[in-house]
Order: sequence, then C-alpha cells, then structure tokens
Amino acid sequence: MILSTIKTKFLETVKEYRLLNPGETVLVAVSGGADSIALLYLMDYYREKFGCTLHVAHLNHMIRKKDADLDVRFVQSLARDLKIPITVEAIDVQVLAKETKVGVEAAAREARYSFFDRVAEKIGADKIAVGHTADDNVETFLMRLVRGAGLKGLCGIPPRRGRVVRPLIKIWRKEIENYVGVLKLVPRRDYTNYESKYMRNRVRMKLIPQLKLYNLNIKEIVLQTILLLTEDSEYLEAKAKEALERISKISGENEIRIDISELHELEDPIQGHFIRKAIEKVKGDLSNLTYAHVCDVLDKLEASEKWEIHLPGGVYAVGNRGELVICREKPGATAGKKYSYALSVPGEVRIEEIGKKLRADFSEERADEKNPDVAFVDYSALGKKLTVRNKEEGDRLQPLGMKGSKKLQDLFVDAKIPAEERDSIPVVESGGKIIWVGGLRIDDRAKVSDATKKIVKLELL
Repeated sequence: MILSTIKTKFLETVKEYRLLNPGETVLVAVSGGADSIALLYLMDYYREKFGCTLHVAHLNHMIRKKDADLDVRFVQSLARDLKIPITVEAIDVQVLAKETKVGVEAAAREARYSFFDRVAEKIGADKIAVGHTADDNVETFLMRLVRGAGLKGLCGIPPRRGRVVRPLIKIWRKEIENYVGVLKLVPRRDYTNYESKYMRNRVRMKLIPQLKLYNLNIKEIVLQTILLLTEDSEYLEAKAKEALERISKISGENEIRIDISELHELEDPIQGHFIRKAIEKVKGDLSNLTYAHVCDVLDKLEASEKWEIHLPGGVYAVGNRGELVICREKPGATAGKKYSYALSVPGEVRIEEIGKKLRADFSEERADEKNPDVAFVDYSALGKKLTVRNKEEGDRLQPLGMKGSKKLQDLFVDAKIPAEERDSIPVVESGGKIIWVGGLRIDDRAKVSDATKKIVKLELL
C-alpha cells in the first residue's frame, strides 16, 4: 500500500508538471537523507518507463567532518548497487560563507546548485532532480511569511525552475520515511537538521507544532494555500509578461523604456508584476529585490521631476519626461565618452558606449509616426558612407519641416533632454551633414518625397 501510494503520487507529479521527457539524462541530487534516497529509488524504478539515463551527484559540505565522509561512502554504495554513475565533490561551506559574507544556509545552497550545474554541464544532463517535499514547501512558505514576502514569494518552491525538477514536491516527509523503511534502507541523519540556530529548523520543530494546536491539519491547509496562490500568481505573471512585450521598448541588452501613461492604463495588481518583470529582464534575476523596491518605483511614477532609484544588482530605475527607464548603466555614465562608427547600407553597428545597435536597411515603408526610434530617409540624400557618432561642438541640422538650420544643442534644449543624457543620443551623419538625430528628428533634406526612388530605414535598437 505504501509503495503504490508514493509511486502514484510521484508519477502524477511528473505528469502534471511535465518534469521529464523520454530520452533525457537526469542528474539526481543525493545527500543520503530519506528524501534523496526516495527520489533516487523512484527515479531508478521508473528509469525504463521514462527512458532516462541517470547520474548521481553528491556534495560534501565539510560541516560534519567524519559523518560527512560516511555520507559520501553511503551514497557511493547506493549508486554502486543501482549501477548508476556518481560524481562527488567537497566544498568547505563554512569558509565559503565567511568569504562571501552570507549565512551558512545561503552559502550551502549556492554551493550545491553551483555544483549541480557544473556536473550537469559536464555530463550533458537535461534535468537536475532534487528531493524537495511537501514539508519543505510548507516550511519555505512559513519562513517567507515571517520574514515578509509578496505573492511570488508565498508561492513556495516551484515543481520546476529551469532544468531543476522536484518530483517529490507533493509527497509528505512521513510518507517518504515509510517508503524508505519498506525498502529496508537506513538513511543518513544530519544532526544540523535539529540545530535551532537555523531558521528552517525552528519553523519545523517549533512553529509548526504550535500551529497544530490551532489546527491539526495546518500543513495540508498551508499547502493548499500555496497551490491557490500559485494559480493567481501565474495568471498575473502572464498578464504582466504580455503587457511588457506590448508597451515596452528594448533599447539594447541592458535597457528597457516604458511610457508611464501606458503603464498607468494597466490594472493596479498588474503594475507591480510588470515592474518586477521589467527589472528581471534587465537584471537577469530577482535576487534581493523586495516588495519595498517595487513600491518605491510605483510611488515615483507620479513625480513631475526627474528621479532615480538604485536597485539591487547594479540596476537603476529612472523616471523622466513621462518615461520609465530600467537600465544597467547609471544614467549619465556615458557623458563625455566619444564614439564614432562607420555604417553601411544595408548594415548594422553596435554602439558599445550606450549599449544599443543602429541598423540601416532598404524599405518599402515610408513612415512610422508611432516609433521615434525609427526613421525613413531618401537613399539619394546619403553619401557613400554613414557615420554614427555622438554630438560634436557646432553641430547643426535642418529639422524636418523647417527651412533654416538649427543648432543641435538648441534641439536638445527644446526637447528637454537632460545635459547628462545628450552624449548617449546617436547622430547619423553622411557627407558631412546630419541625417538623423536618433529618437528625435531627421534632417528635412533627407526626407522621403514623391520623387524618392529608394528608401532607407534607420532603426535604433
């Protein structure tokens, strides 16, 4: 009965979240505890059904000294009995914690996943299976609730994140211990799991027993809450992603520009998720980003003056002239950096100093009034070579619709471009004449007319 129940839950979880595909190589993380043993034996039992190739990974954290060495030998014997290859590595987590100035728990987690990633790359693993259980999910929820977390944080541990999969995430630890007992295996015991200096242990040994005084089924209730919150979060995340793709402009790899008026048109619950998505796209992750950071950005959107917020990971949120910019490089950092690049038609050049690209190509279109980062010009007005550069002293152009020339400096002033941002605006020059000031105006002499035979599209990306 115990065997059939846990196997059924295991298969249902794999199927529901599409954790494994036929023919994949799976790296199985095995510590030697009951959870990881159950994971290993279930993966091995269904190895042929899944059509998977297995490889065991074990990391010695070097915290428990001799006991840790016994853990290594125990896991090696399990892998040997099941005829599964194994990779073992040792990292002094306590030393790592001091060097990186983080807690031992955080250092251990970072060391584990770094190790798993290295081994996965080496053996060509498609998935990394870890033994998180329903109890781990409940404990994580309560830890984040106590520390303070938004909707995303309260969704607990996901069944899948990238190539990391958790087939035991709906199975209770008690069920796992019973299963391992039926297999007549004696798991390794990690005494650090009973030390109250670690928050997870305090939650498991003190907080949850206290909550059970109010409701014996508290763990089941919390798990159900996690599943409901996850559904809501996934809906909001999908809406935010859709909005980000619709109203944001990607300016190079490290910058996103958003029209604040369009952001305000989104429903209030979506706006916070939208900001998180934009920051994640630039930053690459959401580590150390808090609810307070997101609220700070949202609160500043109404400001009439230019503002700037420094976010974790070297990311900035900047508001100016009705536009929100999420960027990697501090605004104004390009001031004074001179650049000049040759550009052919068709062709593309990357402007390293501002993290953007400028593309030139022939086009059948004649205009795009909605996108200031796109300009259409008459090919006959161009010389043999285009130059992309930033402003120079004495620059003048004849703005579209005007008969006389105008200083580029005056154009910037009229457009209310802050002085520290003017060096980051690319100028396209041909034959000694300015053709286009990126994002602002083209020269009237280069405009597309009825007599134009070839049209060139200039695009700032």
